[in-house]
Amino acid sequence: MMNLVLAALVFSSCSENPLDGYQSRERAILSFRLAEGQIGEDTVTNHVDSATVTLWAAEDLDLSAISPKVMVSKGAKVIPAPGVKVDFAANGGRYTYTVTSESGIAKNWYVRILKKSAAEAGPRLQLLRNTGLWDARVTVYSDLDYNDYLTRYQHWNGGDGCYSVLLPDGRLFWSFQDSFFGQVSADRNRANNVMLRNAANVQLNKSLQSFVQLNPGSGNQSQTWIKYGNAPEDQDWYWPGAAQVHNGELQVLLSHVRKTGSGTWDFVHVSTDLAIYELPSLRLKELIKDKDLLANYSAGSMKGNDGYTYMYATEGGFLTSYLHVARVAGHDLKGQWEYYGANGWSATPQKRSVAEEVTQPNVFYEGGKYYLVWQQQIFGRDIYIAESSSPVGPWTNKRTLYQIPEKYSGDIITYNAFVHHALSRQGELVISYNINPTDFNTNFNKPGSADRYRPFFVRVFNWK
Repeated sequence: MMNLVLAALVFSSCSENPLDGYQSRERAILSFRLAEGQIGEDTVTNHVDSATVTLWAAEDLDLSAISPKVMVSKGAKVIPAPGVKVDFAANGGRYTYTVTSESGIAKNWYVRILKKSAAEAGPRLQLLRNTGLWDARVTVYSDLDYNDYLTRYQHWNGGDGCYSVLLPDGRLFWSFQDSFFGQVSADRNRANNVMLRNAANVQLNKSLQSFVQLNPGSGNQSQTWIKYGNAPEDQDWYWPGAAQVHNGELQVLLSHVRKTGSGTWDFVHVSTDLAIYELPSLRLKELIKDKDLLANYSAGSMKGNDGYTYMYATEGGFLTSYLHVARVAGHDLKGQWEYYGANGWSATPQKRSVAEEVTQPNVFYEGGKYYLVWQQQIFGRDIYIAESSSPVGPWTNKRTLYQIPEKYSGDIITYNAFVHHALSRQGELVISYNINPTDFNTNFNKPGSADRYRPFFVRVFNWK
């Protein structure tokens, strides 16, 4: 009798399982392998807007009849199917695969096969020795490829506020704040340059050969990428920040900045504005001013998996800074923003600190947790990470991911730590930080001056 009762209870419990009938929404390519001719491992970049797979192949491999081995998420289907011959040669080494989840949601994956020698395959990394300055479980490498990539000798050759966004066609959009344009000599001497308040470039592929300037003009005759109307550029300007792709458009959050005096730090944030660019042309379609008048919500954003895009702002206080959060339903930044306040979410603009001592917040979701990455305040050299079960915190388990080298101190300040998800492969974080000399004049007229104001990149492993 007892066995019958237990069996009935088990049957009843199973029949009411809330997961009965659940169909996964996962639609990822987990691995992509060539039957022959592949050099090194595949690089899988899975982004909320678009996703890419990059492979390196031998120079003599025929790309007109590739039969790859493709592994996708459980229950998902991929077209072309695994093993089906695909003509990559007809599309310049590229082909679009479509992965459809078990629940019927499709996602395009852009697969690229690049011809390289075995010595050139994969990113060039240099191990950075940890002498107890960051978490012992974390391994950090200097990314020699991207450090070299942004070591430019003409046109744009240095800037801060380094952000990147993966576009749906596989291109990478880069935006910068204050930037130098002109020529740089072989000994890295920057002379006869002009400084503009913002800049944008497009990387056509990850071969690191392309860097297409979006600023009008050329060299030291370049002009600002996006201006604040007809206002004098030394009085009102834009510093571009976080951006996302939505509904076939690139949406870029902008900090409207106004000069208040003659000193270096005499400026204030006035409003968060929004620029809408058409894709793939990247032509400015719409500029929405005064989207927010409360705080600088261009600092960081996250397209959440709960149907909201979250925007993060920091506000300075006495020797500290406070983190504020806004969000918009449906991921469209043009929609009605909500603000996180004392009583939860409200359409009424308000501020409630969800963390302290945070600068330029980088929030993202992975593996059931939200993570926050930021740099130590007051131009500190430590880069931290913490985690939460919610996009608004509380943030716990704070630890140091990396400490910027001591040589970038004294007459150099460091700031702008940013996580580049479009560059981050499975299991790693690519983070850039910016250096800037305290004496502005040292940016010019001396060998090496072009390397005193620019971003540097590291790849961080075991960051969880």
